[in-house]
Amino acid sequence: MLSKRSIIVGLVGLNLFLLAAVILSSYELPTAYAQKMGAGGNFIAVTCEVDESYDVFYIVDLSNRRMHAIVPSRTPSGSPQVGATRDLERDFRRGQ
Repeated sequence: MLSKRSIIVGLVGLNLFLLAAVILSSYELPTAYAQKMGAGGNFIAVTCEVDESYDVFYIVDLSNRRMHAIVPSRTPSGSPQVGATRDLERDFRRGQ
């Protein structure tokens, strides 16, 4: 049979484990805002998968109402290049 001392040590260990579980379950991580409005807040960035191994990075300029497509080059350096620019105000006015 277990001695009185080993039972107390087991109960203290169980209490420490339960205390750690309560503390960890009650802690919430702070909310992360990916695009906080500020000095550079007139832009929205969006990615899009074009192909299985090819993505395009879109930047929407809210102040000028333009969308820029940034594509990686097919060269070994892979440096990004501006693929196309769209005037969103003109594009959305066209449908009216």
